[in-house]
Amino acid sequence: MTILYITFIDFGELKSGSSVRPQKMFHAFESLGHEVKLLEGQQNRRAERRQRVEEILSWLDTHKPDICYVEPPAGPFFNRIDLKLLRRVHRMGVPIALFYRDAYWKFAKWWGVTGPKKWVLIHMHKRDLRAFGKDCDILYFPSPSMADLFTFPRREPLPPGGDVHCAPHTELFHRIVYVGGISEKYGSIPLLEAVERLQEKGLDIKLTLVCREAEREHLDERYLKMDWLDVRHASGDEELAPLYAQADAGILPMKRDFYMDFAVHVKMFEYMGYGLPLIATDCVETKRIIDRYGCGFTCKDDAASLADAIERFYSSPEQIDVYRRNVVKAMEENRWENRAQKVVEDLSALC
Repeated sequence: MTILYITFIDFGELKSGSSVRPQKMFHAFESLGHEVKLLEGQQNRRAERRQRVEEILSWLDTHKPDICYVEPPAGPFFNRIDLKLLRRVHRMGVPIALFYRDAYWKFAKWWGVTGPKKWVLIHMHKRDLRAFGKDCDILYFPSPSMADLFTFPRREPLPPGGDVHCAPHTELFHRIVYVGGISEKYGSIPLLEAVERLQEKGLDIKLTLVCREAEREHLDERYLKMDWLDVRHASGDEELAPLYAQADAGILPMKRDFYMDFAVHVKMFEYMGYGLPLIATDCVETKRIIDRYGCGFTCKDDAASLADAIERFYSSPEQIDVYRRNVVKAMEENRWENRAQKVVEDLSALC
């Protein structure tokens, strides 16, 4: 099967969830044996993007893909030629599915954009949705609850997936790992407070905190002096693998709000792909997945609850073994290949 795959990133960079997903899906399609015609390149380099889209339009003069899958940018389409491409593919009778990643613009409290720019971007987002409604057969969303925010006729959940890198290890290191931003929103501050509470109780639980180098300055200086905290600046499987190999659990400490409740984080499946059970705050979709597979447990989003959750995790080595076995079972259904196969099956049924 030939898949026209439209993306808006430069392949080779894996510095954020928005760049990880398109590349993982590409490799998953290929691993399933499909021929993939790829459009890549950031839309803010307008001339370069236009040239690449025109090359695809020329390719379509002599080729007809079986299906088309789109991983759009985090914001609206900046270049109308991308919408022209969608319309061209639709008129050729090729089934199209698009993964809709960004709903921040619908909720001003979480979006943070103000002034004239806000109204311009909202107009562009609404324009895009109208185009998707005309030209796309399926809109995928990270979670069922996010899909419910939209009225597109066919909406399907397509959460992130993971790669299985190794089986869970059997020893305990009394070390947990967090990979993400340093902010109250992402819960890293309550997490630091939680581990400090455990240390004050005499529980020697250590934390590996992985963040961007520029975010290090957001850490309270006193934490940087603590021997229980190991701050790293790492990205990509090669750099993260040894850090995961020395951890007992992956932490997802997000502060609960309306947006976090329907988000599904790439790191959840990345942790599990390295055999790590999960300790997470009880954001709705995160809790739903953890409860479904029994691969960890959830708690409230304050420091005291996080500390209690981590303490309870270590209170039963036998239960940790259960979590580890369940992680393996969960990843049988949540690999990137599973996500790619769903796209292929859904669109093939429309051919």
